[in-house]
Amino acid sequence: MDPQAFKQKFKYDTALLNLPDAEIADALEEADLVVSSVEFGELKERAAGLYAAHILKVALKAKSGNGFSDASIMTIAGQSVSYSRSNTETFYNQSIYGQRYLALKNSIPTADGTNPNSLSVGAFVV
Repeated sequence: MDPQAFKQKFKYDTALLNLPDAEIADALEEADLVVSSVEFGELKERAAGLYAAHILKVALKAKSGNGFSDASIMTIAGQSVSYSRSNTETFYNQSIYGQRYLALKNSIPTADGTNPNSLSVGAFVV
């Protein structure tokens, strides 16, 4: 993915759309190094785009001096469940793109149909 394709994919996020191509290219280069073809297969480009968007959003927030808070509670039909992620996953909670990257990563099954990345968190509605 190049900066123009990135801007087209994330065209509804004006903060990302207004970034210089060089900054986007740098994030895409980092994403290409971090995101594994072995792990994501045909979804590597999507995962790399989400990863790049995530690190760019985190960088934009850091420049503005604003902090992030991690989601740690979910309420469904009046029932609340609290949860926490490992320290390595906390970084991905800092933007919607990081959360989508992690969700994609956690949804890819291995050859035996399991996913070693799965959080094994379930919720039910009574």
